[in-house]
Amino acid sequence: MNILKKIATSLSIFILASGSLQAQTKELVVGSSATYRPFAYENPSKEIVGYDVDIIKAVALKAGLQIKVVNTPWTGIFAALNNGDVDLVILATPPGFRPIHFEAAIAAGKNVFMEKPVAVDPVGVRRVIATAD
Repeated sequence: MNILKKIATSLSIFILASGSLQAQTKELVVGSSATYRPFAYENPSKEIVGYDVDIIKAVALKAGLQIKVVNTPWTGIFAALNNGDVDLVILATPPGFRPIHFEAAIAAGKNVFMEKPVAVDPVGVRRVIATAD
């Protein structure tokens, strides 16, 4: 079973990833705007910390991945992902937007982890399921 499917139900953040995240030796670069306390922010030592960062580090550890979290301005986060400057990005997305972001990520060939609930109504849930199939 794909590692993404194994851990998707345990995540509590929305992550868009370029390419496969199977266990590998390459260090993956994670983009985060690091401006939204307590989820992701720079501490006084300029290290990016927070709830979302803790989650992605735990997922990486469980999946056998090496990661480096870098501060990426929100206005350029998707360009950084598409250009290959970062391998994945962390987003905190309200439930009403999740089906839209999910569809866009899947259409772009990205891997997606999404927190529960995946949508706010049955129509949104069906959209996510149809897109994933």
